Amino acid sequence: MGLVDGKVAIITGGTSGIGARTVELFVEEGAQVVFTGRRAAEGAAVAGPLGGKAVFMQADATSEADWVRVVGETKAKFGRIDCLFNNAGGPAPTGGIASVPVDGFDAAMALLVRSVMLGMKHVAPVMVAQKSGAIVNNASIAAHLAGYSSS
Repeated sequence: MGLVDGKVAIITGGTSGIGARTVELFVEEGAQVVFTGRRAAEGAAVAGPLGGKAVFMQADATSEADWVRVVGETKAKFGRIDCLFNNAGGPAPTGGIASVPVDGFDAAMALLVRSVMLGMKHVAPVMVAQKSGAIVNNASIAAHLAGYSSS
């Protein structure tokens, strides 16, 4: 018996790294997984070996329209959402404040902050209606350990 037998999970950023391994682990522990990412080929590569227990939906975690679609399709297919694992992330611009490009800063804030809010905004009502659910927001050690020689 797995830790999440029969549960339905949405995992963002599931096409590589920690996200891909989390998709695999949830499946190994008995969950049905819907995972998202922007890269279709990588999504197919992760989903393929998992034998239908993981469904890839190409989506941009910073897009509210994509969240509405992913949550709606997940609920339609599985009838519930038991877990949201917000994992989508990536590097932010580095360097002194005078050299940080505003568009890079905006993109990082959208991916690292807005996407988490959007996920919770659209999944929480489903969980409240079910009277159960769990949300995990993954973060990086970069919040506590700056890159070498960055000032």
